[in-house]
Amino acid sequence: MDLTGIKLALEHKDNEVGIALLQDAVYFGCEGKKGNGTLAEAIEQGISVFATEKDVKLRGITKLIRPEIRIVDYGKMIDLVMSYEKIINI
Repeated sequence: MDLTGIKLALEHKDNEVGIALLQDAVYFGCEGKKGNGTLAEAIEQGISVFATEKDVKLRGITKLIRPEIRIVDYGKMIDLVMSYEKIINI
């Protein structure tokens, strides 16, 4: 999986920024999963992280997701994406 989006969020953390974990990217949200430390670092730096409920459930990782990550349905994820000025899709 490509970590470029997480790295960009860290570079622009002084702006309103959030990270959306969709499809297989939800694996980055598992406790103990470092992803080269970048997602853990983003959470520590106060960047909001969201994961889609359906993707988490389909992969059977509901109990493994870090507690700092907000689980949302697809409708809420769309609302969140639309609330940000710029979106990077990788």
